[in-house]
Amino acid sequence: MSDKDDRPFTVGGDNWVAVLHSGRVRLSAADGKTPIAPRFAGDIVGEQAVLDREVRSATVQAETPVRALIVDGSAFDRYLAQRPRVLRVLCAVVSERLRESDRNIVGQNDDAFTKIVEMLLRYVDDFDPAYSDRLRFAIGSQAALGESLGLSRESVVRALKTLREDEVITTDRGVITIKDVDQLRARTSR
Repeated sequence: MSDKDDRPFTVGGDNWVAVLHSGRVRLSAADGKTPIAPRFAGDIVGEQAVLDREVRSATVQAETPVRALIVDGSAFDRYLAQRPRVLRVLCAVVSERLRESDRNIVGQNDDAFTKIVEMLLRYVDDFDPAYSDRLRFAIGSQAALGESLGLSRESVVRALKTLREDEVITTDRGVITIKDVDQLRARTSR
């Protein structure tokens, strides 16, 4: 998996995990159309099917050029058996994704502005505090962001324009820089 492609990437068989080294992918439901979530460098994908040995519930599609370490599921199982601490970290990742899913379900009736603010706040909360002066996030295109949040491109444009005009963020070619985290937090009731 190395180049942006309009097709889900294929790795020999269904028993694998991928650790993203660079780039961004989008997870979609098995139908390939319903967006689930974006994943970025440092994220792991494919772990659920390896852990529970069930049929994959999502497809993975590169949105930007991607570099990833692909690990055979059996080798991954052996690695986890030898390193229970890594398994605990992986459990925390799966738990956070369940919480993310819960937030998405709760937020399905939110307006576009609220969805974008909450997505940006999730990025902020996941960001390393040592780099708090550089809260920059690559979102790809506004259309891709809209698709990942279940919004139209026009809704994304309006929401980002409001946040720019209020000097909460700046945008530049697919990158959002958060200038005022406190003002961003003030935009949501949660």
